[in-house]
Amino acid sequence: MQFIYLQEVAIVTKSNGIVKYKKNSTNLFKNQVKSGLELFNNDLLVTGGDGFVMFAYLDDGSLIKIHKDSEVYINGNLKNNVIDKKIIIDDGFLKFDIKKQKQNEFKVVTPTSVASVKGTVFYIDSNDGNDVFYGLEGVVEILNIESNKTSNLSKSKKITSTEEGSISIEEITTEDIIYIQQIQQESGVEIEEIEEYDIEDSGNLDESETENYQEIIISLTSPSGEVKKIIIKFNQQ
Repeated sequence: MQFIYLQEVAIVTKSNGIVKYKKNSTNLFKNQVKSGLELFNNDLLVTGGDGFVMFAYLDDGSLIKIHKDSEVYINGNLKNNVIDKKIIIDDGFLKFDIKKQKQNEFKVVTPTSVASVKGTVFYIDSNDGNDVFYGLEGVVEILNIESNKTSNLSKSKKITSTEEGSISIEEITTEDIIYIQQIQQESGVEIEEIEEYDIEDSGNLDESETENYQEIIISLTSPSGEVKKIIIKFNQQ
């Protein structure tokens, strides 16, 4: 009899709503996922219509937030105390907060695209063969698998990669920010933890420059009735 030692690569730090887990070595799903659950190479996490789960890689704390209606495989191989990381997304909406990688790039793979990450913060919305990437910090190289074309995602930019082979880059809009915050709320993220973003940093603008800026105020209500107001600033030019 041969024994195979499996090394955990990540750990669940938060979970709520419908979240299912399947270990790589079994076909059975576990319907309760709690903080502290150890994750191994090729484990599967699936979230329902109100599901949310967050996990961190053990070597550097790189954090992945999986929102509702997502199906995600966690990959990681330990080499010299560093985990070679990859996330495979069948469908889903995820946020990545990736620390600077010491060796290989962090890979994010969908049926349509491959994202190569050294260290950055971004969202991906992968659905029906199309991927939309939202850049918050750093730079991510996006490859479209069909056309082999690449584009670089940076802060405040949005890249759309399609199964037909096209890849395009645009500015993130106020509508995009509202959509991201709506996904967070529908995924059961606590109202006080809904993340806020300015499309552009207006902190260093003088008074004449701020005249071009507009604000949108969004009210979000938690199941308990607590209301949070989010202010989005954007440049109308």
